[in-house]
This record gives sequence, structure tokens and C-alpha cells, in this order.
Amino acid sequence: MMNSRTTLVIALLATLPIPALASPRVRHTINEGWTYTDGTVEQRVNLPHTWNAGDAFGKTKPYRRGIGWYRRTLSLDPALKGKRLFLYFEGANQVADVYVNDRHAGQHIGGYTAFAFEITDLVTFERDAIAVRVDNSHDPDIPPLNADFTFFGGIYRDVWLMATDPIHIDVLDHASPGVFITKDRTRGTVVNRSGRSARVRVVHRIFDAAGREVASSSSALSIAAGASARFDGRTPAVPDPRLWSPDSPYLYRVRTEVHGGDRLLDAIDNPLGFRTFTADPNKGLTLNGRLLPLRGTNRHQDLPGVGTAASNEQHRRDVRLVKENGFNFLRLAHYPQDPVVLDEADRVGLVIWEEIPIVNLIGTSPAFAANSERMLVEMIRQHFNHPSVFFWGYMNEVLLSKPNPMPDRYYEIVPELVRRLEKVARAEDPTRLTVMALSYHEILDDHGIASVPHILGLNLYFGWYYDDFDAFGPFLDRIHAERPATPIIVSEYGADSDERVHSTEPKAFDYSSEHAQNYHVASFPQLESRPFILGTAVWNQFDFASAFRQNTKVALNQKGLYFHDRTPKDIAFYYRASLTGQPVLHIASEWSDRAGRTAEERVQPVWVYSNQPEVELFVNGRSAGVRQVANRTARWNVELASGANRLRARAGSIEDATTIRYHDRSDGRFVAVNAGGGYSYVDEARVVWDADHSFGGGKPRRVYRRIVSTGHDALFQAMREGMSHYQFDVPDGIYDVTLGFAEHDAKPGERVFSVRINGRLLVRDLDLAAELGPFTAATRSTTVEAANGSGIRIDFTASHGLPSIATIMIRP
Repeated sequence: MMNSRTTLVIALLATLPIPALASPRVRHTINEGWTYTDGTVEQRVNLPHTWNAGDAFGKTKPYRRGIGWYRRTLSLDPALKGKRLFLYFEGANQVADVYVNDRHAGQHIGGYTAFAFEITDLVTFERDAIAVRVDNSHDPDIPPLNADFTFFGGIYRDVWLMATDPIHIDVLDHASPGVFITKDRTRGTVVNRSGRSARVRVVHRIFDAAGREVASSSSALSIAAGASARFDGRTPAVPDPRLWSPDSPYLYRVRTEVHGGDRLLDAIDNPLGFRTFTADPNKGLTLNGRLLPLRGTNRHQDLPGVGTAASNEQHRRDVRLVKENGFNFLRLAHYPQDPVVLDEADRVGLVIWEEIPIVNLIGTSPAFAANSERMLVEMIRQHFNHPSVFFWGYMNEVLLSKPNPMPDRYYEIVPELVRRLEKVARAEDPTRLTVMALSYHEILDDHGIASVPHILGLNLYFGWYYDDFDAFGPFLDRIHAERPATPIIVSEYGADSDERVHSTEPKAFDYSSEHAQNYHVASFPQLESRPFILGTAVWNQFDFASAFRQNTKVALNQKGLYFHDRTPKDIAFYYRASLTGQPVLHIASEWSDRAGRTAEERVQPVWVYSNQPEVELFVNGRSAGVRQVANRTARWNVELASGANRLRARAGSIEDATTIRYHDRSDGRFVAVNAGGGYSYVDEARVVWDADHSFGGGKPRRVYRRIVSTGHDALFQAMREGMSHYQFDVPDGIYDVTLGFAEHDAKPGERVFSVRINGRLLVRDLDLAAELGPFTAATRSTTVEAANGSGIRIDFTASHGLPSIATIMIRP
């Protein structure tokens, strides 16, 4: 039995687009020319496709989870007659039934692994009708049951038509490549559908990166008619092989051929990478004899506009962005991902943790356990041959949620499933390490499951969900002391941010860019200074869809180092400075619009991320001084002029520049107040909404709920209640005044109040709960004169409950 210190010597492979050389096997996508219907309207679509690309981000009703039908006509080339024909789906979420000419070809359960059905006996070679019924409804027998990501429905990955000789490498073994290769052995299955017994030769030829053949082997195989036969022999020995690593991801290529006499019957190509690694609970990961701290991130697969139906190039770009950011490790959260993700990770050099989608809680039925096991087998067999994959995961925070109602023996059934899946993973692939991830509270009461896999993953959010930044490292020391024989990966850590929200005094759950940056700058040094930590993975590389989330951006988890559209956040450059070998210099520029009324408020913080020893900052052409870089960060307080301020940073021969606009409000003629928030907010018109300074008493309140009728949730999620008035000392003149409101919790009749401006009634007996319902933005506007130096006074008088206000804008 392998333990965490076992040296793994592996030659691993991944299926590449076929053929790399001429092959009798035919394989091409059939993504175009489909129709889709949800039972009402039919539309023409190309695959990949999801029906939730739009409604997953809606505010007024849940995204659709249900049934969708896909149809197209297949016109087969007559030259394929006599071949065995297959439909191969890279992924459809989450139950797919495939029909050919109204006959059922098969059903697949699970939204994140591939599946294939043979259709040879179902086609006519005339106009063959393909129909696929996809259902992403909640099913208590199918993981995931509950998770912090959106369960997009549809055929959201490529679909392939495959044609093989009647004698061929197995296609239907869990939609795997059919060939499994390690350093020592090569195994697989050849299927004989020729109608007669056959004797074949199985040949493996290994090519280096330049295309030169460097090793080969051949073996004979006898196969009865209608049967299949396994081959299992030694892998051809490559003399003095070059090794695969993140710094040098050298790939060989293996071509596996099936010959019948002088005829080539089948051939597939796979990449090959050689590497050895050990996992030590004190020293961390050793790869090819050298210590390699894993520094990485997590990735979800959706993008704006397309949801999970991303193109292959979009997937490849994501992997490249991870690598370019300096990371050598990527956790594919929380499900197997598109095959090109694994291909690209092999190519660019990323160590991969891949897992099946058992998240938050489990089902207790035998069907749930069986589906979980099958998903694990499918993932391992389909991706067995990727040199980038080091870890197989099978659960994430599975004790985080409690079923309601609580089943009998639940905390016995969970460990039973853990042990079952662990046994399956080790049997399927004894060459890799198993892993699961638990959260802060789970690890303190894990019901015995944390000690089952080889590696323990910890999802920790000190300074976000609990405690403060400085508690992170000591907690890890405690867990290491309690579990000294267990290698640990910090599999998640991060904080949400919104580029529109800013604060000079940031705090958890204000969603400011500044708090997220403080979080990472404080957390990462605590991780890299502890060599017993095998690896670290930021949560998350990209903001991603999570339909239940009601933060400052609707239906998004905002913990990414990049925004959902793949634009980097400022904090991404902190990691670039920490991890890349290239010179990095970046002025934090998300806070590009600032405002103030006093001379003191003209002095604003500016910070730079760099891996250079010192940086000089220039503001509007004048030096603000040289700062030493500590923890990849240098900071200044600089005085800004009204309007555009040009900032330029210089470190040696490299420079970076940005512009900060300072909105000078010292004349008092313009007011924009985020009445309940302790943060400023910048809207799309570059209006800076100031944090409230409690001009009229009352108390601030904040909710985390999506707000209807506005795109500025962060403004209307915060309100001040119980104030008597606001006084603004604006110069004499005529002003437009707009007040913003949103009801958070009162029922009709519980919060009723009137508003007067300079004594004139603006609204009488405003009852937002009765008028609009909860969590709906509303505004009231008027024109008012400020005269005789009296400014503008806003009075609130309640007849029931406490008055409330979300925003105030006053402009000439």
C-alpha cells in the first residue's frame, strides 16, 4: 500500500486530437447545425451550448433547471459503412439520454465526465436523426447536491463522431483512451467486432518532442469473434528520458497501433511525460529529486456570455493565464474539466489536482454512492494518461452542510463513502495520491474522514469568514502538530472584491479591492514560510458563476484574482511579483477615481507591486520618493491635484503608469453619499459615492441580497436608519436632489416615513415594503433652492418604525 512518502515513478499520457499521424480511426466534431428547445421555442444552436448563459445571472427568478432537447440530422459518408460508429460527448449536464432514429442509444449520469455510445446498429446512412435529452434538475441521487457554483444545463462541451475498424482499441471503457501507460507497464483492451476470430499485433512507438522514434515494442494478441482481449506488457524503455516538470514540461508521444497482418486496423496518439515525486509531511513535495513548493490557484470553467459552454481556445487561455501569473499548480474545482484543460496543463507545465463533484454534503442512497463511484472511475480512466495530474480528489467540504431532515446514521454513512471511494481510487490508479478538502470548522470535527486520503486539503479563510489575517499561520502550525504524518495542501484561501468598492479602512465583507489586497499580502507570506505545507491554491483564479450568491455583483463568487471577463485584478500582480522570474512592476490602479472635500483628503494612498528591490514613484512629473519593496509591496501617501493625475513608477529599467482622477468637492456644490456604507463606490459614470460620515445620526446597516431595479447593489445593500435629518452646507443656488431607498426587512406598514427637503414635502408616508416589496431600489427626485446660506436640510419623520436612506445625490 502506498503511503505519502512513496516515490512515484510514472509515465503518464493524455489523449491528443487524433490523428497526429495517419490513422484508420475517423474522429471529427459534429458541433454545428443543432436545434435546441426547452419545450416552448426552438432555436438553432451550435455546440458547445448551455441554456443558462443568461438566466444564471438574473435577479428576479431562479435559473432554469430542467429538460432541454437537442436535435440534428447526421449525413454519414457511405465510406464509413463497415466501420463501428460512436457518438462521443465530452460533457453534458447532468443526465443525458441519446437517441438515434428514435431508438435509445444510452443514458449517462453526471455532468462533468465524458461518455460514448455505439450507434453502428442504429444508423441507416440516409438522414439519421440524433436527439439528446439533457436534464440538469436537482436529483438527490446525483452529485453535486449543493455547491457554491452554478449547475449550467446543456451539451456544453464538444461532441464527436468516431468511426473505427471492427477490430479497434476499446472506445466504451468509460470513454477513456483505451490505453493506460505507466513507466513500467502498458495495458489496454482491443475489441473484435469483425465476426471472426483474429490475431493482431499491438505496437507501441514512442517519439520525442522532435518527432524522432526513440523506443518501440510489439506483442501478439488473439481475440475471439465478438469478444475483447486485454494487452498488458512492459512499456518500451526510453534511454535517458528527459523529465517532465513545471519548469520544463517535456512531452514525448506514444502511438499505439493495432495491426492485422499487413493492415493497420487502429491507431491512437498520446503524450507521455516522465517524472518522479514524493509527498513528505515535513518537507513538502519533491519532484524529480528536487523540492518543489506548489504555488497555485483554483479554476471554475464558466465565462461571461457563454456560461460553461466555453470554446477550446477559451479553456486553453485560462490555463495559460494561470501559468503566466507564476503558478505551477492548479486545482480543478470542483469537477473534472474539459479535456483541453488537461492537454494544456501537460503542455505548459502545471501540476493538477482533479476531483469529482461531491460538494458540501452527500446523498445517503445506494444510487448516490454508485453514481459517485462511477464518476470517480470515469475521471481517473479518462484522464489517467495526463502527466500533469498528481492528485485525485473525491470530496470537498462534505461536512459543511447538514441535510434537512437529517438522515439516520448520516455521520456513519459519510465515512463509509469516503473509505469506499478511497479504495476505488487506489485500485484504479496506485501511482497517484488521493486528496480531499475540508474547511476550518470541519477539520476540528471531521468524524474520522481527514485521515483516509493520502493528502489533506484545507480550505481556510482567516480574515474573511472568521478571525483575522494573523491567525492563519498559527492555525496551520496547530494542525501540523496534531497530524504530523499527514501532508497538507492549503487548497483554498481568498477574499471577495469589487473594483467599484473602495476604502481607506477596509474590512471583511465590505467587498473593497483594498481588503482583498490586504488579505493576500498578509496571508501568502504565512504560507510560503512554512515548508511543511505541500502546496497552496488561491480561491479563485477567476470570478465565477454562483447563482445563490447575492454579493455586490449578482450571482458571482468574487474571490478571483481576475474578474469574470479574465481582466486581472491588482492583486494578481502581487502573485506575479512573488512567483515569476520576470521583472514585475505594477501600480495598483483599480481605485482610479477618488474624491474629497478637505486638504487632508487630497492625500491618498498609492501602492505598487514589484519584485524589484526599490521603486520610485512620480506624480504629475514630480518624484514622490523612493521606497524599499517589502513583501513585494511599496506604499506612498501622495497629494493629488484636482482632475487627472498621472502616476509613473520606475524600478531600474522597467516602468508602469496609470491615471488617478481626483474629484475635488471642496466647493461643496456636489454631493454623492453612500448613506449606509463605510466605503466609497464608483459607478459607471465615474461618480464617486462617498462613505457616509453620519451627517444626521442614525445607524448603518448592511445586507447581502441582490437588489432589483439597479446595477449598483453595493449602494442599496447598505442603508442608514433612524436618522432625523441630513444637513449639507452647499452654496446658495438651485440643486437637483435625488434620494435612493431600498427596503431590507420591514413588512408592509412596519416602516412608514415622510421626507422633507428645506421644509418642502418630497414624499409622504413612504412605505417601500407595500409599494415595491423588499430588496428593490427606488429613487425620489426634486429640485430645491439653497438660499441665505442655509444649505440643504433633509428631514425624516417616521409614523411607523425607523426611517431609512440608501443614497443621496445633490448636484447644481
